[in-house]
Amino acid sequence: MKRPTAAIASLVTLSIVGAACANDSGVRVQSAVPLVTEPAPSSSAPTVDTTPDTSTADTTMPSTIPPATVPPTTAADVTEPLVIEPELNASVPFADVFDVDPNRIPNEHDEFAAVAFTDVERWWTEVFPEVYGEPFEPLRGGVYVGSPTRTTPIPGCGEPETDYDELQLFVAFYCNIGDFMAYDEGADPAVSLLTPLADAFGSSVLGVVLAHEYGHTIQERIGAFERPLATILTEQQADCFAGAWTGQAYRGESPLLRLGDTDVRAGLLAMLEVRDPVGTNQFTPGGHGSAFDRVGAFQVGFLEGPARCAELLDDPLPLMPNEFQQFSADEFFEGNAPYDCDALDPELRQQIFGDDCSSAPEFLAADLINFWQLLFQDELGETFEPFTVATTTDLSTVTCADARNLTPQVTVCPAERVVVYDEPEVVQLYDEFGDFTLGYVYGIAAAELVQLDLGSDLTGEARALLNDCYTGAWVRDITPDDNGATPRNQRDDDGDGVAESTVATSPGDLDEAIRMTILLGDIGVNVDQIGTAFEKIDAFRTGVLGGLTSCSAG
Repeated sequence: MKRPTAAIASLVTLSIVGAACANDSGVRVQSAVPLVTEPAPSSSAPTVDTTPDTSTADTTMPSTIPPATVPPTTAADVTEPLVIEPELNASVPFADVFDVDPNRIPNEHDEFAAVAFTDVERWWTEVFPEVYGEPFEPLRGGVYVGSPTRTTPIPGCGEPETDYDELQLFVAFYCNIGDFMAYDEGADPAVSLLTPLADAFGSSVLGVVLAHEYGHTIQERIGAFERPLATILTEQQADCFAGAWTGQAYRGESPLLRLGDTDVRAGLLAMLEVRDPVGTNQFTPGGHGSAFDRVGAFQVGFLEGPARCAELLDDPLPLMPNEFQQFSADEFFEGNAPYDCDALDPELRQQIFGDDCSSAPEFLAADLINFWQLLFQDELGETFEPFTVATTTDLSTVTCADARNLTPQVTVCPAERVVVYDEPEVVQLYDEFGDFTLGYVYGIAAAELVQLDLGSDLTGEARALLNDCYTGAWVRDITPDDNGATPRNQRDDDGDGVAESTVATSPGDLDEAIRMTILLGDIGVNVDQIGTAFEKIDAFRTGVLGGLTSCSAG
């Protein structure tokens, strides 16, 4: 995040060349606690001790604070499969599908990779004529599997051959010169990406990457490479095609394999790991998009299918700004706001912030309060009562009669209007992922208070997904356009003739929110506690792209 005059927000910078980028080891999983919709039992060690606020808000639904309904196009409509590992209904010899070195040692992902690639070609044989009205021509040049021990050459793309160092940089690629694909199966996480990701999150990562690269094969068939298109547009379409293939395998439409919830999550993680470095202009040659952009394209394909993906070259999905202002404090700090201004070097603090350094815990809470107060005042003629923030080292010690445990990091005490977060856990996430991990935690806590004020009777997953959508709507209001202007700082909400001054998101913030949804989401669609990562991302993106009113579409 950044305040109006200073830099502040984002995440780990990754290098990306061609189709993928270097490792980011900061992805982990955490089971979320269910949303508490009835008063929680009091514990014996109170952390929150404030005077209850007895004011009430009109619960009439305003026009721009929409009725509490489930956000529109979520994966909640997909009720199957339950939580399963990939189910293979066929057996395909690896060497029959891929070009391998004679001395290659098989690995645990071989069976899935061979079936998955076979299924990608089977699927395109069926859907290409439906989408494009022409017969499909499969890949002619084959798929080469590279590793440090491979001795037989891999063809070059415009050069005599591709050496292993080049393949490591690209991770996987399609070359229209020779109509072939290649990918690196090196297992060393210090220098390779794909196999370590598959080891960590499942073989389905390989399927998503192969489906993405096959999307470029499709683009060669339709003449996309003959058009003056920015790389980001062809990459967005390939991400969409990968999502569409994943969706059909998830819904049981493939005769060869069935993917489950953990496989969809692995696909989302793959999109995170191959995003552009934070601070990169997406329209730079070779640009692929932020994680927010790439996950969004994957989800569009998953939900809407290949025909929608076919439209994206001429009707692309919106892209979020990802470039720092040059020579700004934002660029200097790689986007991350200070968690504690007092922890900064005093000379640097004075040089960058002068006497006006606000820490992220302070200005994020203040901005959320401002956002909801403006809406409540404009639409209800009432006041959104501010909340205060308290920290604890153990959320289980929080005592308030109606405590609502939203995630393992945050609890809301509505009567006291207090948001309590587990500071050690949040600081760890802050250091590991970036400052908007705290923004996400604050956002869903404020959204829960809003639902209570509006008299929402939603429970469980539907309530949690609406909190995600409301959080996205707040993010939309403070996300700058290409000229650096946010929706809010272009308005005069208080009528004093001066545009509102506000904080703004920085490149990488939205990716950090995506990471939090993956960290916290339910393990499967059948769990129905706070939504899967897929559902939570979709709800959050709905708010970011469509604003508050989009959260009411049902």
